Amino acid sequence: MLKESQKIVPMKRKPINPKYVNGVLFTLPAIILVTVFLIVPILLSFRYSVTNWNGISPEYHFVGMENYRSVIQSPEFKTLFFNTFYLIILYVPVLNVMAIFFAVTIYDIGRFANFYKVVLFLPNIVSMVVVGFIWRTIYNPSTGPLVYILEKIGQEGWIQDWIGQKQTVMPALSIAIIWFAVGFYVLIYLGGLSTVPEELYEAAAVDGINWWQKLFYITLPLIAQSITINVIVSTIAILTLFDLPYVLTQGGPGYASQTMALMSYQYAFKAMSQGKGMAMAVMLTLVTVIFAIAELFFLNKKEIDL
Repeated sequence: MLKESQKIVPMKRKPINPKYVNGVLFTLPAIILVTVFLIVPILLSFRYSVTNWNGISPEYHFVGMENYRSVIQSPEFKTLFFNTFYLIILYVPVLNVMAIFFAVTIYDIGRFANFYKVVLFLPNIVSMVVVGFIWRTIYNPSTGPLVYILEKIGQEGWIQDWIGQKQTVMPALSIAIIWFAVGFYVLIYLGGLSTVPEELYEAAAVDGINWWQKLFYITLPLIAQSITINVIVSTIAILTLFDLPYVLTQGGPGYASQTMALMSYQYAFKAMSQGKGMAMAVMLTLVTVIFAIAELFFLNKKEIDL
């Protein structure tokens, strides 16, 4: 028999902290939603991208990297890849420069600032499909408002089918996207501007610094985090944009405004090749992640340097 001192004493379990339980219960609905509607679809996309599933039949077979090879070797791949990067180069810098300009201007004006915020943000509350139809009406080469304005100012030579020509469809699409999105990014920049100490601007005014110097030496360095957020978010948004190009141009004329997101849909639901559609979606995901990481690394480094 064991002596009294040698008896095994069971370890007492520490009571679970109610804060941890409350935290888990509070985040559980969000975790479930993210898992069901984000993580699971991503994993299924990887799975179906290596099969020949047509989206309807319960039977499908493993084909390895054949879908990826077929998509990359397709004649339209170079065009849609170029279009996607064209939108990034045209959309992200122009959008953020405009958003910074509007934000700084509204911040400096002060009076009627809320009115200008509402005007700029108003397109964001409209469905992207509705925005597409609005701009199709504006760009109509026969009866559109833009035609009427050009006629009134005597610039009939500018009238053309803006979304029906390869040379003009991408700039026309970019203008519509920027009009829709700029208000959202203005609000983020205004949030960043609200954290800038007023004393710095007052000291700058005493030193006789002009508007541009104040912008480049005070404002931009101190809203660097807002710039990082907006650049990354706008890049992801333009890479994954589908509804507005679909409604406005449907990728035409030809493949002149086709993007990777739009082509993924056409493979999956028009050509009834879910395997190719998922392969395109996976490649788009990888491109988006690479861009986001590269921008985050570069812009964070700039923030540290500042």
